[in-house]
Amino acid sequence: MNTDSEYLTCTGVRTHNLKNINTKIPLKKWITITGVSGSGKSSFAFDTIYSESQRRFLETLGTYERQFLQGLPQGDFESIENIPAAIALKQSNRTGDPRSVIATSSDVAEPLRTLFISLMEPSCTACGSPVTMNLAQELIDFLNAPDKKTLTETYLVSVPYFIQNKKFAEDLIVEGYSRIAIENNILNIEELIKKYNDKSYPHQVEIVLDRINCSMEKSEIENRVETIWSQVKFSPKFSFINISKLENSNSISLDKQKFHVQAYCQKCEQQTHIIQANDLDWQSVLGACRKCNGLGNIPVLDENKIIPNPKLSLAEGAIKPWTSETFSWMSEELIRSCKKKHYSINEPYHKLNKETIDFIWNGNQENNKKSKNDYVTLNEFFNILEQEKYKSTSRIMLAKYRKYVLCPECQGARIGKSGQNAICFDKTYSQLFESEISSTLNWLESLRNEKKFQKKLSAISEIYNEAHKKISLLNQLGLGSAHLFRRCKTLSGGEYQRVLLTRVIGNGLTDALYVLDEPSVGLGKNEISTLIQCIKELRDLGNTIIMVEHDKDLIMASDEILELGPGGGEEGGHLLPIKNNIPNSLITKFNQDNLQFKKQIIISQEQLKNEKIISIQKFSALNCKNLNFEVLLNRINVITGSSGAGKTTLIRFGLEAALDKLKDYNLTKNGDADFDASIGTWEKITVPKDFFETSHIVSVEQKALHRTATSVPATILGLMDILRKNFAATKEAKFAGFNLSDFSFNGAGSCENCNGRGIIQEDLFFLGEVEKICPDCKGTRYRNEILDIKWNGKNIHEWLSTSLQDCKVRLGREAGFGKVISLCCQLGLGHIPLGMMTTSMSGGEAQRLRICAALAKSDKKLFCILDEPTRGLSEKDVGNLFETLLNLSYEGHTFVIVEHHELFQQHAHYLIHLGPGSGSQGGKIVEKILTVAK
Repeated sequence: MNTDSEYLTCTGVRTHNLKNINTKIPLKKWITITGVSGSGKSSFAFDTIYSESQRRFLETLGTYERQFLQGLPQGDFESIENIPAAIALKQSNRTGDPRSVIATSSDVAEPLRTLFISLMEPSCTACGSPVTMNLAQELIDFLNAPDKKTLTETYLVSVPYFIQNKKFAEDLIVEGYSRIAIENNILNIEELIKKYNDKSYPHQVEIVLDRINCSMEKSEIENRVETIWSQVKFSPKFSFINISKLENSNSISLDKQKFHVQAYCQKCEQQTHIIQANDLDWQSVLGACRKCNGLGNIPVLDENKIIPNPKLSLAEGAIKPWTSETFSWMSEELIRSCKKKHYSINEPYHKLNKETIDFIWNGNQENNKKSKNDYVTLNEFFNILEQEKYKSTSRIMLAKYRKYVLCPECQGARIGKSGQNAICFDKTYSQLFESEISSTLNWLESLRNEKKFQKKLSAISEIYNEAHKKISLLNQLGLGSAHLFRRCKTLSGGEYQRVLLTRVIGNGLTDALYVLDEPSVGLGKNEISTLIQCIKELRDLGNTIIMVEHDKDLIMASDEILELGPGGGEEGGHLLPIKNNIPNSLITKFNQDNLQFKKQIIISQEQLKNEKIISIQKFSALNCKNLNFEVLLNRINVITGSSGAGKTTLIRFGLEAALDKLKDYNLTKNGDADFDASIGTWEKITVPKDFFETSHIVSVEQKALHRTATSVPATILGLMDILRKNFAATKEAKFAGFNLSDFSFNGAGSCENCNGRGIIQEDLFFLGEVEKICPDCKGTRYRNEILDIKWNGKNIHEWLSTSLQDCKVRLGREAGFGKVISLCCQLGLGHIPLGMMTTSMSGGEAQRLRICAALAKSDKKLFCILDEPTRGLSEKDVGNLFETLLNLSYEGHTFVIVEHHELFQQHAHYLIHLGPGSGSQGGKIVEKILTVAK
């Protein structure tokens, strides 16, 4: 019989748009929450359940910590009972930090480093050779050997020392030593001084530390050895101990047993340091490569960016950074100096001789001292920017004209020379991180079959299991083709989400609550089945899984389904009954019968002769090799394939980079150009001659929006300016003396305590940054006197709290509002308030908002590149999105979309399928499918 203790009971939940929800969620089960966009899924899962679990944890902290946590946002409900400790995985943007790689973001770097250093043989930091080093226990075992106990032998313990003169000998007496051994004779140091006085001293002697008789008790031998060992280990003078058999009171045997207390390299023939864990940490000052500071690459000037079009002459503005108004005087000075030296200023840059190019970059080498009026060379210009890096403008300028190349010292290994010499089971540490994750997994599994590692592995089994589990998860989730050093900013949105998923579910916790936000993003059908298995294993450990999800396979695989709806915004927030175990949101609204299309696999370019296209030939980057592909203008183009097949590479380093480069060429004829990019390379790109004049290129990635607390849909869509004008034009505003800036939360009208953010961040160090509602403005962002002004029945905060759908009803006929708000609602954004912080938006919502903004602000036709725009959408919303994009394509707009959803794949005008696998097995065009009218 089930009891209440087996359920997470929620009563009277009214957070945001939720309508008094009462439900019991079974613990240790997998529950999926689904529904249309804006129906309240995240409000229930994250803003209520997870938020309350976090709040209860924070309540366990001390009084000092809790004083900073007053005012934290929490859900609105009557009661929540039996809530476990919760871990959340929300949708987040890829980090742009170059130090952030798969290894660090998945938390696998630390256990892998500890495992590696524990299993490897002690090695020399200079040459990597195994070092000789003994343990104190080895000397204890030597002295306690049964044969020595029987003979009651006495051994002299000494250390070698180098004496040059009388002063050295006297210093030994001061330090507490009294006897030394020269060859096989034992002397008092005082006798040594009397014997040799000021004469030449014997250079090599042995300082006597102790005499140990093997007949002593084992405990006494152990104590003496430990004392001697510590004395030698922490002394900079000594590195090893000599053990000599005592012949009589004044002589010893010449046969010595050597015990190395400090590491000793036989190859270097000197004392050395052993490679430690810090030597393998590229994020540590001790372990990072000195040249690149652990980045693996270094910035250098990119001549292709500085001179983007070598067909231009100096007089035509070949030097890009000097074409701006700010630096144009530098170009004029250079041209004047070239004329004095009789260098050509009208010849294309690529035809200039070596002497002229050297003059442009390095100046006149004949005059070491230049006058103040002399021109600035290109190298001098960038050196000045380097010296002024404290200015943001200088940093931006440097970044614009630089590229990153492999670090010449570490060759991309990120760690210093000492760490590069570390070897374990035939692999260096850097090789382990540069290999494909599937190869690293094989290396881990092969360790268990090696007898020499069995003893050590049993001692560090927890570390091994943690590293193995996380590497195995990365492999199972479709990242086996990537390597651990791959930067997170080069991953697609879905790939990065899976890296974070590995970190969350790879901890192996039990009796915990996991709250997941669309873990299926970016996954193909095969990878979805693997994810289902991983989640079931996590559930079977005794954990409760609450997942916000739209993927049909994941929804149907869960133990229980909750659907919220029926609509978004104020029309949502209700718990809906589910008929036949199929949520209503899975039933698509899109009528496929309206498309009078048939499909045809492209065999030759002849079939594209009637289409306006952009084509790129022989593109290569990462795993894509010599690909020829094209994009159809005024059409929906979809790039699909398994994770790691090269989709993001093809678009970001191929299409985007090529168009950016071509735009800099300013070509006016047929649009053909040959050049190389710093990341990808291609032979030729061809575009229609009027493309750049008639098209507005918008690349909308998962992280496209400038996400800050003061960035909201109203500002992005350009509606904020219209709102401010309307408020400033009211009689009340004019009477109070308010103008446009007073109605901006970035300007004069903002709350002085939070500067118009509505929230305050508290840095608790041990908990990171915690956000709480501003106590002065109560989250409204504005001063009280600004909120007294009303327009159309609401103050500005109330309008910013209004959803786009409600704005469409109330402001649809107002000038400047109708078109853009209507488009937002068509793209599934009707539930979003005008003042919602973009930091809380999903990647899909952010992309669709950017599309609306681009259409509202430009009269040109859009050429829009999208990365998984269906992220966060139900099947109904996906149908609406595709139908809207289809209608926009009929109006002349072009869409290039990386997408896995079946609806987009089946009905796109042009489909490019990459594969057949991922990583080294991908990067090829499997098929191209053109959709044509019947």
